[in-house]
Amino acid sequence: MSNDPIRTRRLTINAAFLKDIKDDNRDLKKLLDKIFPLAAHPQTATNHWSELVELFGCLRDQLALHFALEEAYGYFDEAVDSAPELSAVAECLRGQHPDLFEKIRHLADKSSEIRIDSGEQVARFLAEFNAFRTEFEKHEEAELKLILDALDDDLGVGD
Repeated sequence: MSNDPIRTRRLTINAAFLKDIKDDNRDLKKLLDKIFPLAAHPQTATNHWSELVELFGCLRDQLALHFALEEAYGYFDEAVDSAPELSAVAECLRGQHPDLFEKIRHLADKSSEIRIDSGEQVARFLAEFNAFRTEFEKHEEAELKLILDALDDDLGVGD
């Protein structure tokens, strides 16, 4: 029988982090729920362009906060410490933040320069926004999967 201490891994969750992330996620979801219907069709977008310009600026600011919160609170560092095989995934996801933020910053800036009397400009802008939206949604899904994988590893998966 070995005298080695039993090692257990435990994923700790900071209550302040959870509240901040919960508030941020709620605010982000509300904002996206406002933007998506308005940006779904060029004519709808054209009719609500000034509102969209403001919403794209809000989205830029909200994503700055969103990414900062994820990084300031260690971005799952403890989960990665308990499951080192997830570190490459975590680093890859963390590395996507600057590119995603640059894209939304560019879109927010560009939105105020669009001539809404040019259906072609509006359509190109909306296509660019939808590409960003798809990329961001994939990123968020991958982050959620990372959290779930870390929890599965930490808690164990029942048979």
